[in-house]
Amino acid sequence: MSKVAKKTRTRGHIIADMSVHHLGYRVVRCGYTFQATEADYGYDGSIVTFDKDGQVENANIWVQLKATDSLRKSADGSKIRFSISNRDIKHWQDEPFPAYLVIFDAKDRKAYWLYLQRYFQKHNVRAETMTHESLTVEASAKRIVTLAAVRRWRRHKERVLKKLGAVDHA
Repeated sequence: MSKVAKKTRTRGHIIADMSVHHLGYRVVRCGYTFQATEADYGYDGSIVTFDKDGQVENANIWVQLKATDSLRKSADGSKIRFSISNRDIKHWQDEPFPAYLVIFDAKDRKAYWLYLQRYFQKHNVRAETMTHESLTVEASAKRIVTLAAVRRWRRHKERVLKKLGAVDHA
């Protein structure tokens, strides 16, 4: 009788779950909710925010989580480096609401963030003009995911909503 192996939980699965809970805890501490997606088509989840009276606010904040045991840093340690695909860039660059890449360092149990659309605009990154299948982005090592950072993301979303103004669905 042959022995059939069961499905295996890998280190990758474990650190991915750690990243979700690391972020989710900080989001909930701010009074918001983190909605993890079941099917990943460019985002691992979204953050729903609430005003000071607990009323739900319009628009979501989008999050793509990446967990690693081998965090890549610049030589001086001031930047966190991560490679992202051209396909993901195409999706994120066209998103009207803020999208963040959150890189979770499983060894140090610390997460870093990058406001994707702002990074793309600042560095003139457009998927249509890329000559490679991926791009290595750099996030500041000072951009640690904290309660203050999550509140900052909410302010980014508010600014985008103000720029959009009234939406006419007619």
